[in-house]
Amino acid sequence: MRSPPRTNRLDRRFAGAALVASSTALYLIAFLVPGGAFHLAAFLSLLPMLAFSDRHGPIASGAAGAVIGAAVLGITCKWLSAYHPAAVFVAVAIGVVWFAVAFASISAVLRTKSRFALPAAVFIWSAAELGRSVGFLAFPYASLPYSLADSSAALRLASLGGVPLVSLAIAGANASLYAALRRMRGSVRGRAAGTALRGLFGAACILIVAVSGKPSASGYGMTASQTPGDSPSPGAFRVALIQPSVYKQAGITDYAAAFQRLSALSDAALEKRPDLVVWHETAIVPPIEWHVRHRPERPTYEFIYGVEAYLSSFPVPVLIGNGYALPDDVRRTIEHNSALLFSDGAIAGRYDKVKLVPFSEYLPPRLRFPSLNRWLVSRFGAFWTPGDGPSLLRAGSANIAAPICFEDSFGRYFSSFDAPDFFVVLTNDSWARSALMQEQHLAMSKFRAAETGSIVLRAADTGATVAIAPNGAVAGALPPFIRGSLFVDLPLGSSRITAYEYAGKYSDIALLCIGLVFIILSAAFRSDTFRIDKNDGV
Repeated sequence: MRSPPRTNRLDRRFAGAALVASSTALYLIAFLVPGGAFHLAAFLSLLPMLAFSDRHGPIASGAAGAVIGAAVLGITCKWLSAYHPAAVFVAVAIGVVWFAVAFASISAVLRTKSRFALPAAVFIWSAAELGRSVGFLAFPYASLPYSLADSSAALRLASLGGVPLVSLAIAGANASLYAALRRMRGSVRGRAAGTALRGLFGAACILIVAVSGKPSASGYGMTASQTPGDSPSPGAFRVALIQPSVYKQAGITDYAAAFQRLSALSDAALEKRPDLVVWHETAIVPPIEWHVRHRPERPTYEFIYGVEAYLSSFPVPVLIGNGYALPDDVRRTIEHNSALLFSDGAIAGRYDKVKLVPFSEYLPPRLRFPSLNRWLVSRFGAFWTPGDGPSLLRAGSANIAAPICFEDSFGRYFSSFDAPDFFVVLTNDSWARSALMQEQHLAMSKFRAAETGSIVLRAADTGATVAIAPNGAVAGALPPFIRGSLFVDLPLGSSRITAYEYAGKYSDIALLCIGLVFIILSAAFRSDTFRIDKNDGV
């Protein structure tokens, strides 16, 4: 039997490379091109790779997926290099693994030629995106649903089933359009009707997202401004979100300069009569209570003594980020990344971050090899200990949830706080020096607001300092990389329980179970002659 002509093999390789490049480009356009309708590229980004996986085996498809994963994570998350060059390689490795697994598995089910293969492929992709958000190396950045963070329709869908349901809709739309393209290459008889029927879901998703536009923050009784009235509107609770734009905190001199900015902005904010003032994550780095008691070195003690005196005498509650150590723990064997609430001259409440950033904040004991552990500690400092779980803080008449930074990446954990009046996310993304990174992080907070039906505020060092309405709409924001205060007037007791909180947060389990059923059906009803449109692909 003669091998195919060389020109045919070259044409096939060129076509495959074009499909991989197209999928990569569409994925990146959905995330990186601002404004307009470019986010709609999410509904086309998987289509070329479905064609590739249908025409090539699992090994080739896995290799192509690895290339796309490396490109997507490496480009969208290039800001990680500001933290450490190795961080980019970790993100790229995560992308390589999950994209390779996804497309190799998709190729395997498509090769069964079963009528259940394409639905199975949809669930496989969504399961792979879900996989990037669980475990020690969870890193959900650049997941396709977050490209639709300004879509009213996507946020409404998230209020029902969270990000997994949005992921399923995106993958389903891509599969629908791919099935329509395949039908166009089929027999003439019934071609138009078959194409229209198969592409209906994908076209409907694009149309709904395009028509629904951006969500509006009106109708929720909240306002956000840098220049509000001198006092809150009747019945409103006023929060002052402080953005000092400190950037660097590498020693006692930096700590003092940062505190000077924070205190100056907070003193000025008092003129607007806030009920609560909020500082960003690790706004004060040294553990306050521990240093007040043990006084290991005079410069740090004098600095912390001044900070503690200022916060204790401040006339309204102040919520701050602090590296916390228990005063009784002389050796500081356990330290937390914490949110401390100062009220009436004392610490009135504390929340310890649970979802810590891998490698820089936390390393599981089983991975703490001596040389790796020493290098990480020398580069990033001592590891923090995860907190016990979600808890609320009480500031005046308000019950507050204060998740910290990375924790707004996890929908199920975010929704586990017990019905707060509002959320305040304390974060510090100044190390990235990237507006792109701030937008990607903000996208996650928008989805968390929609999923929980709650007001979500963000206090950041350099941005994004933002007030988000319960539907995910931005009610007000400070420009990035400036000093300032954002004043938010909001109603208390207005939070509602969403369908996501009732049952939708288990959509991830449902997704995995249904996907497994489709995979089993694809294997059980494989066919050598049946292909979704009885042709050999695109």
